[in-house]
Amino acid sequence: MRGSAPRVLAVTAVVVTATLAGGPGGTAEAATVTRVVLSDDFTGGRGAGPDGDVWTTGGSRGFAWLDGDGRLALGSTLRTEKTFGQAYGRAEARIRMWRTDGAWKALGVLDAAGRVPAGTVETLGPDRVGGDDFHTYAVDWTPTTLTWSLDGRKVLRFTRAEKGAPLAFVLNLASAGRYSSGMVVDSMKVSVQVPAPAKWKAFTAYKAGQFVGHGNAVYRVREAHTSLPDWRPDLVPALFQKV
Repeated sequence: MRGSAPRVLAVTAVVVTATLAGGPGGTAEAATVTRVVLSDDFTGGRGAGPDGDVWTTGGSRGFAWLDGDGRLALGSTLRTEKTFGQAYGRAEARIRMWRTDGAWKALGVLDAAGRVPAGTVETLGPDRVGGDDFHTYAVDWTPTTLTWSLDGRKVLRFTRAEKGAPLAFVLNLASAGRYSSGMVVDSMKVSVQVPAPAKWKAFTAYKAGQFVGHGNAVYRVREAHTSLPDWRPDLVPALFQKV
């Protein structure tokens, strides 16, 4: 039973990774972080609607409600309220539905105006899934491509006509002009790649919300301040939140 757990919406978490950018005559290390910018486990009271700061129906009629067990029951399309303009990222959802064709469309993509982006499509593999269990739908994006996968299996690659344009994601019941009988969503997460935060230094002015690195950890600045030598992130939890 998951209904008693607190809802987690649009939280920010950071995981440090490393990317090697090759160049003539050698390589240069460019650190990045994976930041979770949207995470919804759909916990809440039975019958409550999805969070309006995170989701929108885009003006369409229909219904979407929490089942009280940490899942979203969906009878209409539902899109993210915000768009994501970062160059690299991943959207992932656990979905149960029956779809005999175009299964990848269950987690769709729209541009900032709410339209399907222009581009070309390449099929990578079969995309049918059964409706008896949940499956992981994912979209990995770069400035030039979107790649859909089902349960880790790549099924479609989309080459974008407009490089790097912001994207919104949509939980989509429609396929080839037809609708399924319903969709149940267990979770949805969007993570993006951004440059790694600078290392913490003394006598530096920090703003609330900034991310700084210290040792092998990343911290979020809680309050604006100018750092002193003894105010290291691991020693002053009132000023730094480890993420």
